[in-house]
Amino acid sequence: MEIDIELEKLKNEVLRKIGRNVMLFQQMEHMLKCLLASNKISGYASELKTNHEQRITKIHKQTMGQVVGQYIEGNFSAPKEATNLPEELKEPWFYFRYAIESDDVFYYEKRKMALASLVAERNDLIHHLLPKWNTRSFESSTETELYLDQQREKILLELEALKAEINAIKEFAVFLVSNECKKHIELSLLRQSQLVVWLFEIAQQKARSDGWVVLSNAAHSIHQHFPEELTNLEERYGHKKLKAIILATEFFDITQESTDKGGIRVLYRIKPDLNFTD
Repeated sequence: MEIDIELEKLKNEVLRKIGRNVMLFQQMEHMLKCLLASNKISGYASELKTNHEQRITKIHKQTMGQVVGQYIEGNFSAPKEATNLPEELKEPWFYFRYAIESDDVFYYEKRKMALASLVAERNDLIHHLLPKWNTRSFESSTETELYLDQQREKILLELEALKAEINAIKEFAVFLVSNECKKHIELSLLRQSQLVVWLFEIAQQKARSDGWVVLSNAAHSIHQHFPEELTNLEERYGHKKLKAIILATEFFDITQESTDKGGIRVLYRIKPDLNFTD
């Protein structure tokens, strides 16, 4: 009778640990789907939310094995892929991709094998554990309990790695909605604007021997060829004056000098220490 009571306690403990591990596997699958849903987002600014929601819906329907396969291929360093950037942009277009960069091939293979092993163990736990476990045997129940404890430790190791990745994405998400990020985006758009490109080309091609360009001459040249670029400056670029736009780019130096008639003229030049690359 006492033996039956102890066996029943052991069996209940095994059942508890089965439930525990199932929940851990579900947590792991949920975290993988969250990472996969957020590791690549692209589209026009007005479409980003819809595109992300559609990606979440698609990934939610996939099995853990499918998710793990995509996670390994998509979240680790891989050859650069096409961004599908439209030929003609009608509004700001964004492309974000999250990946783990590592020169250690062993790390990639280790994570790949660990995740594949856990997928197999998860499937075995859900579909094949009961036939293997003799609920009337102390030995079988003890072995099953040990197996479940060892499995738990492996899942916890992977959960820690996934948590670290999720926290990194959360930190980046906080940055994306910050004023600092807004300034970075505005600066990037300004620097890539056609107006700033022309200012840069004029500074390269029409600079005086001392490297300076008279700003009014540059403005006249732009007005001759592209007059629309000098209209509604504040609405288009966030600054009322061309001088303010030049300063905002942080590409140029600004100075002024006296004219022969006693006036003052503004000059600009490309910063000498600027590393301007494509």
